[in-house]
Amino acid sequence: METLNWFFTRFKNSFEGEVRQLFTQFTYHLLLWIMPLAVYSLISSIFVAGVIYDLPVGFVDQDRSELSRTIIRDFDAGPHAKLINYDNRLNDATEGLKKAKIYALLYIPPEFESDTLAGKQPTPILYYNALYYSAGLYSTMDYSGLITQLNSSYTSIMASKTGLAVPGLAKLNFIYDGLFNPTGNSRYYQQFSAVVHLLQLLVVTMTIHLLGKMSRRTPVSYPYILGKLAPYTLWYTCLLLFEIAIQVLLSGARVSSNPIYMIFVVFFYVIAAQSMGMLLYTFTRSVMTAYSLIGILVGLALTYSGVMVPEISMPKIAQIISHLEPLTYALSTLFGIFLRHVDFITVLKTCAILLVYPFLVTFIIRRRLVKRLQQKEVLE
Repeated sequence: METLNWFFTRFKNSFEGEVRQLFTQFTYHLLLWIMPLAVYSLISSIFVAGVIYDLPVGFVDQDRSELSRTIIRDFDAGPHAKLINYDNRLNDATEGLKKAKIYALLYIPPEFESDTLAGKQPTPILYYNALYYSAGLYSTMDYSGLITQLNSSYTSIMASKTGLAVPGLAKLNFIYDGLFNPTGNSRYYQQFSAVVHLLQLLVVTMTIHLLGKMSRRTPVSYPYILGKLAPYTLWYTCLLLFEIAIQVLLSGARVSSNPIYMIFVVFFYVIAAQSMGMLLYTFTRSVMTAYSLIGILVGLALTYSGVMVPEISMPKIAQIISHLEPLTYALSTLFGIFLRHVDFITVLKTCAILLVYPFLVTFIIRRRLVKRLQQKEVLE
């Protein structure tokens, strides 16, 4: 009982002392609200245009028939592509695709209309530059619908010429049940993941800053350290929830699951991020070295969290690295709360996984952290 009283008293005194000087220095303002909101505004401005329109797409029409002109005209009439005529200069069009002068290239082969009417099923080919994934993919978005429409109309023409009846097909009605505009989901996911990812960077930086400025003359204990970190746990939890709320309100997104679930996931995500900051600080000889390693941590988080490459497409070693990152679990569950009807058991599992990080880090640094806090900073 005495131990619990000592722990609580030490934690309470440390917590209250840190709250009193929460905004006493410019560094606190910078890391707690100036930089987060400035970067959040910058990220939002990048994605404010929404879906990309009028991307340059080259075409080479070697048929010059009524059908090929219809395809080109209807494709150009779509919102995402603006077609550029390369005449018969296929090599120039290919070179333009490589240099990103155009993001896609439509090639219509000779005898395209006559082969279509003869039932030979010729294929117009649409290439896009995969190195510019978002722009290249968006430039092709109107093409599949266009070809489906032409297939439907020419099936009737072929049937009337051959005298064969077109078999009846099932009529399907697609009901979209996603966030909002289906063509904007990728953009929304990128912006959402960038905000969640940014928080990890800020939390790790602030944690290292706090540990680095602790007085070497003050007796250091774990309740004292936890009391120092606790105000920032609450602050960054509220900050991320605020940023998510602003994004939801501005975009008109709909949350499929209970929004309260996000509070639990974000809270434990912040704690896991703080534990990563403690780990970096403990095993480096100076604060500057710890700061420099944040870039590696953030790079690994961005690369292997499933944001840039889906986890299922990663090799086995990359999937293992992905499962070591708290961002992977937090981002997946948070986005699942938006898109899917995530139950409370799934949220509890994610929170339990995120809670493993502080316990594991505490076990690893239990003997070294106090010694590290008592050491003088080494310039490297």
